[in-house]
Amino acid sequence: ESLADVESKSLGEMFDFLSKELIRLQEERRIHAFTMLAERHRRIREAEESGRRQWEIRRRREQDEIFKQVVKTHQVTVDTYLESIITGSIDNTADEQARRE
Repeated sequence: ESLADVESKSLGEMFDFLSKELIRLQEERRIHAFTMLAERHRRIREAEESGRRQWEIRRRREQDEIFKQVVKTHQVTVDTYLESIITGSIDNTADEQARRE
């Protein structure tokens, strides 16, 4: 074999290796870009979910407060009604007792 053949074979192998290495590095960069994109989408999705959770928590608190106010209103109404009945009963009893005496 001549020196030129050895050099050309060596250069061919080196270019083949470099070509394959370039393809591997490009693929690695592409995978890294997809990974970064997926991570970005995940963070966006988490932020949206967090916002929804906060909205739901706020809505639940508002509904709880409305429920408490409705229950309080009903309780005041019941108390007023019962007080009216008791007062009326006391007045009637007092009137009946006064008539008897």
